[in-house]
Amino acid sequence: MYKQIIRPILDRLDSETWHDIARESLHIAEVSPFTLKLLERFSYGGGRFVDDRLRVFLGGVELENPLIVGAGWDKAGRAVEGLWQLGFAGVEVGSVLEYPQAGNPKPRMFMLSSGVALNWLAFNSPGVDIVARNLEKYKDSGIPIGISIGINRDVDAKDAPIAHAVVAEELYDHASYFVINISSPNTPGLRRLQVKNSVTDIAKAVNQELDAKGGRKPLFVKIAPDLNQNDLDGIIDAVIDNGLTGIIAANTADVPDLKAKYGEKWRNVNGGISGDDEDYRRMTTEKIAYIYRQAGDSVEIIGVGGVKDTETALEKIKAGAKALQIVTGIRGEGPTLPGRINRGLVEYMEKEGIKNLDDIVGIDVRK
Repeated sequence: MYKQIIRPILDRLDSETWHDIARESLHIAEVSPFTLKLLERFSYGGGRFVDDRLRVFLGGVELENPLIVGAGWDKAGRAVEGLWQLGFAGVEVGSVLEYPQAGNPKPRMFMLSSGVALNWLAFNSPGVDIVARNLEKYKDSGIPIGISIGINRDVDAKDAPIAHAVVAEELYDHASYFVINISSPNTPGLRRLQVKNSVTDIAKAVNQELDAKGGRKPLFVKIAPDLNQNDLDGIIDAVIDNGLTGIIAANTADVPDLKAKYGEKWRNVNGGISGDDEDYRRMTTEKIAYIYRQAGDSVEIIGVGGVKDTETALEKIKAGAKALQIVTGIRGEGPTLPGRINRGLVEYMEKEGIKNLDDIVGIDVRK
């Protein structure tokens, strides 16, 4: 019903308007246990699906299943419980900045096809203080919450470590894990931080703050899908050398030829591609496989990029991803997506005689 009736109606709306309506609808549903239970009826099968075989541990954080809502869907932390009710195991909030920032001028989100998006948001954020207040209501929920950290556009590269540390300090009590997001294509100069020395400096500053707050929490670095091999090798080294948990692969793709597939007018438009594009999905899966091949189990990988069903989820898990994130797929596939994927994973495991999801992580690379 979603694809046949609801999505065609939503496709007539401005993409960011649709997103705001969807997020705020979930926020409203959190008003009572009754409305949350009603929301659960929209999940696949009419109820939240749980199976112990799907349980994974990410940097020591227990996830009920491998599916996390990726950063960008709930930037301000307003719909965490609503998203969990639909079947996700956790939500990554953000990216969160030290100070409020409006982002780029609108329109800045475009649907290039039903499942493919281009965004030029540029870290629009209410700032860390408001996000902290929003997350207070989830403090005793038990829902794993990741915090993706970004920097305001006027922050110099030399000040990036302290800017990240400030956000980590203020959101320490709300976070199950943190992410250093230096791979958005929409903040000028940000991707220049995707080098070993910069990652090391930021990681040390964040970990120093975490130590001061009471102990380290899992810390990931999020990379671009078109990051060159030398810089990726440097980031892998930085992750291992500094005792970080892992890498999130990958962010949106700012690749002109990829954008031009949807019309030449998009070739040089600012922003990054995400969602159900086979070339984008391949790029991100190849990055996952490369990281796993180089680092094995010493670097935990969260896979992002084009996950829309059980088949595409398995593709990334078998390439080396321990957990998965979904953002654009929620728009493309609707609220039943996490339930469909999780049920499909269990069916696959039963068919193949697999007892635990960890057993197939990186299996295609290990062949």
